[in-house]
Amino acid sequence: MRWRRAATVGLTAFALLLVAQPAGAVTYVGLNDLTCEGATTEGTGMPEGARLNVALVDPASDRTLSRATVTTSSSGAFEWRARVSLSGMRQVRAVVRRPGQPDMVAWVDHSLARACPLAYTGPSRALPLAGVGLSSLTLGVLVLMAFAYQGRHIRPAGRHLAAPYRGRFL
Repeated sequence: MRWRRAATVGLTAFALLLVAQPAGAVTYVGLNDLTCEGATTEGTGMPEGARLNVALVDPASDRTLSRATVTTSSSGAFEWRARVSLSGMRQVRAVVRRPGQPDMVAWVDHSLARACPLAYTGPSRALPLAGVGLSSLTLGVLVLMAFAYQGRHIRPAGRHLAAPYRGRFL
């Protein structure tokens, strides 16, 4: 009797495993190769051949830095490289949406270890620094020439009552 019950439970569990649908794919979105010049967004578990809008967003201001439309492969994966300056930013968000729908399919935030340096867009500083250095050197030479010891002494005419000065070691 116990064996019949164990066999029935075992066969029922086996039949349920055969009839059950395979588990749905897990949606994954990640940011890889994150540098100050851009980031690579990749995703898996999306529908096969689906068109998706992918955007890089600054989470601090919700400003879109770059966006593109990608098509997933037959395995439901995509990869997109965005070339955009991330100067001064500490965090980046990748957002995946279906075209024409406001709801997000997936999103991911990524923090940088340190903020990217700010871009310097002004003129070169080499010429002004060279001018300051040269003018400082010229001014120093002129000051030395003006106050340098010339080696001239005025000798009073006539006899002196005091004996001439002699150094201690002479």
